[in-house]
Amino acid sequence: MRKTSYTIKIKSFLTMFILFLGDLAAYFSAVLSAYYTRDYLDEIIITIPFYFSLEYLLVEYFWIAAILFIIIASRGLYSLHKPFWHESRRILMAVIITFLFVFSLVSLGKLSEYISRLFLLLLFSYTFIYLIIIRYLLKTFVLNRRSFAESLVVVGPANQIDKICNNINIEHGLCFFIKGIVLTDNKEYTGKYKMLGYFKDLEDIIINNRIASAFIIIDETNRQIDSVLNRIQLNVNKLLIKYNSQGVGFSNTDAVQLLKTNLNYIQVNNNFKSLLNSIVKRFYDIILSILLLPVLLIIIFIIAALIKLTSKGPVFYGHKRVGRYGNTFKVLKFRSMYKDADIRLKEILENNIEAKKEWETYYKLKNDPRITPIGKFLRKTSLDELPQIFNVIKGDMSFVGPRPVIQDEIDKYYKELASYYYMVRPGITGLWQISGRNDIDYETRVAKDSWYVLNWSVWLDIVILFKTPGAVLQKKGAY
Repeated sequence: MRKTSYTIKIKSFLTMFILFLGDLAAYFSAVLSAYYTRDYLDEIIITIPFYFSLEYLLVEYFWIAAILFIIIASRGLYSLHKPFWHESRRILMAVIITFLFVFSLVSLGKLSEYISRLFLLLLFSYTFIYLIIIRYLLKTFVLNRRSFAESLVVVGPANQIDKICNNINIEHGLCFFIKGIVLTDNKEYTGKYKMLGYFKDLEDIIINNRIASAFIIIDETNRQIDSVLNRIQLNVNKLLIKYNSQGVGFSNTDAVQLLKTNLNYIQVNNNFKSLLNSIVKRFYDIILSILLLPVLLIIIFIIAALIKLTSKGPVFYGHKRVGRYGNTFKVLKFRSMYKDADIRLKEILENNIEAKKEWETYYKLKNDPRITPIGKFLRKTSLDELPQIFNVIKGDMSFVGPRPVIQDEIDKYYKELASYYYMVRPGITGLWQISGRNDIDYETRVAKDSWYVLNWSVWLDIVILFKTPGAVLQKKGAY
């Protein structure tokens, strides 16, 4: 077994040390922000006077920081190479666990006279925000550089390897630099990455090039991979394996080993089959609706007035769509077309072959003469979909999910994958909206809807909601 080189050990230590310093800076920034926020609250609202000094909070309660860093370390956040959103979820869980533990100590130890519980709530809120910001900056601009990043060899067939390498390079949070590639077939390689050799020499290549980790693409045509995976694992810090299967949601899997029999298997969890998860998803839909409704009602009223003043016809438009379990319902939108839109569409499709082809592909037209001037603006900014909050409140839709479609689209495009669509409530936003919307073909859209169902989690919904405003402002694929 190869001994880890001193260079790799030093890099690993420096990476952990830099991350620790970043977390330390995040914590002290959070203490300052929480202190001054809590002090400011005394001036604008009536509350219990905040008489603790900043020095007291830093010195006497250093143990809070110690607990936080121990839990962060236990979550693997000083050694794991994870994408930004995966790491953010782990950080959130670490902060929540620390908060609950500290809050319990304060309550059970009757320490509330010596520390403000509102200060603690503010402290951990700011801690989460600063942790993810500072870690993002460190991994993007410091640890992603070759002098700190972990060396990686990518192993796989020639026709797949460049795509995988490009995906790894784009994800800065992984902090890998690709030292070279190793082919599992004997085909010619003409890509941009340095070729280190072929699979039969992989162990020697890893040792001679002092490579820290390996990314292996499992190729079903090359059975020799299985016979050497165990030996390779002994020679690297991390072994990353790409399994070519689009039918399994790997975000919701657990690796399990039965110790008595040494049976290894992957357990795939169907989160939408859980009654608790369905209740949780519906619960945060209702809470989010209640929080957003006061502001949205004002915007909805203004837009309704503009539509009424600029064109004839109703303000809202309800179109029959297929929902959960195959039930039909009317999706509410602001009317963005002229009153005789159906007649105009029929004329366009009869007289314009290109428009007919575009309609059959996307069920939309890029330059649609049926749309009113205010309607074009509403569609470009996605404001035409604001009334769907009433669909969410009613229970026909969710904030996040596959976009609602008509039965013809399910029959034509979803086919055997329709069962995935029927499992969930359609969403106001989803993976399709943040991935290019109408600029991606329908086959890709169906694949994204299926992937969402297979990989659903509350955190995934939070990520999609967080990315939606950026996608809307970019207006990519919106028409």
